[in-house]
Amino acid sequence: MVCCCVRLDKDITTPEHVDTRQGLYPAPFGRNAKANVITKVRQKFKFLGKFMAKALMDSRMIDMPFSIIFFKWMLGEEESLNLEDLVHIDTNLYEQFKKLQNIVSIRDKIMVVNQTTNQQTTINKLNNKKRLKSKDDSQLEHSIYSNILDESDPRLLLDGCKIDDLFLVFTLPGHPNIELKKGGKDCLVTIHNLDQYINLVAHWTLVEGVRRQFESFRDGFNSIFPIHHLKCFYPDELHQVFCGCGSTELWDLKVLLESTRCDHGYNLNSRAVKWLFDIMINFDIDEQRAFLQFVTGSPRLPVGGFRMLHPPLTVVRKTAENSSDNTSPDSFLPSVMTCVNYLKLPDYSSKEIMKLKLTTAIRDGQHAFLLS
Repeated sequence: MVCCCVRLDKDITTPEHVDTRQGLYPAPFGRNAKANVITKVRQKFKFLGKFMAKALMDSRMIDMPFSIIFFKWMLGEEESLNLEDLVHIDTNLYEQFKKLQNIVSIRDKIMVVNQTTNQQTTINKLNNKKRLKSKDDSQLEHSIYSNILDESDPRLLLDGCKIDDLFLVFTLPGHPNIELKKGGKDCLVTIHNLDQYINLVAHWTLVEGVRRQFESFRDGFNSIFPIHHLKCFYPDELHQVFCGCGSTELWDLKVLLESTRCDHGYNLNSRAVKWLFDIMINFDIDEQRAFLQFVTGSPRLPVGGFRMLHPPLTVVRKTAENSSDNTSPDSFLPSVMTCVNYLKLPDYSSKEIMKLKLTTAIRDGQHAFLLS
């Protein structure tokens, strides 16, 4: 299952890496989870809520690919979650459970048809009797009703197997210690209780198993910013509000000319600025993310792209600190002030040298913090 796993306790083994193709989402807790473990995790989710609220207030983009279900919880839509929402958590699990759900639908149709037929047969038999019902008649009637469903019916098989032969029990897939109901480890899933199993798995994955984590998240968020103010957004819009826009269409010359401010020796017609724009519009996705991380402190642009950067992207000419130093600009690396989206760019002698120096600064200065 795609989940947001954290190091909980020295006695608990959790994966160091997670699969985020469907987005980050909390790992579920069972009824009997240890209190100290729950407390630690709730503290982490409370901090996450505070962090996201503060990022929202400061217009800072978060490079964390949350699941769309995460944002539905933020909007208080958890009670509307159902089996169809599993596709946003675990695609493989969803596909298998859709097959099981289809079997349930076929089972119900068969039972309705067979029950109607058997009831009519029983009525006909009983009406033909001109005497009191005997013991044998009662046994006959019982056998008719008990044989409503044939579990070997090919329509009721999952990949050629009867549901009983799958040896499923009422525990959460991927979490054998989480029982879906009391005594779930010892309760076998059959064709008769399959619908209950499907509903419980969806409920525990989407709601009950993560309720405590999201309650703490909301508490943390509300301590910084009222979370109910977000209800004017749809879940997919919230993703853009917090995580920004990853569209490459916003990296064109027209947008850069309209949204970039030049100062201290540069203007939009400066040679160095034109070279910079030409380099930027030819970045691939990884280079775009690295450049944004270097200049703004976040690898993603806000909704609206460069036009919505506050303060705007500013490019200024970088010179030697010592006015008597005649060292060539080609000897310097560009530097930045990420708090104000401020790029200090030397007036290089060629576009090739600028690309090389910019790439070096981005790569080597990615995790550096130096006084300017």
